[in-house]
Amino acid sequence: MTGTLTFSLDRRPEVEAIRALYAASPLRRPIHDPERIRRMFEGSNVVITAHAGDRLVGVLRGWTDFVYDGYICDLAVHPAFQKAGVGRRLLELAKEVGEGVQWVLLASPIAKDYYAHVGWDHIPNAWRFARNGWNPASVEAYQAEHADLAAKA
Repeated sequence: MTGTLTFSLDRRPEVEAIRALYAASPLRRPIHDPERIRRMFEGSNVVITAHAGDRLVGVLRGWTDFVYDGYICDLAVHPAFQKAGVGRRLLELAKEVGEGVQWVLLASPIAKDYYAHVGWDHIPNAWRFARNGWNPASVEAYQAEHADLAAKA
């Protein structure tokens, strides 16, 4: 980990920086489709970033009504900055977005234990309607496929 970390609630990252971070993290998202990534961020009303200089090293993306409910879609931290409090700080900043907002999220299988570690409650009463279209490969296959892009993060 190098550089001073800065966190921002209003700094929208460039699509290529997001794609590289997702590939490195590895948060399995449709990084093969830059337009879809752009639209994912365009449609989100909460984007919190962590930078080391100009380098994007963490991002939280979500939606909220700013008074009652919120959903965190993505929490990605570059591996070189994991275990340095970046993810925890991004989550803390989300809690400051609106007074009284209850945040929920769907954890990645590789990060499911992290959220309990940082004080989130497990909720067994969630339901989902599966997405049509792109479904990611295993973490290992995803990392192998996107190694060149991950190296740019």
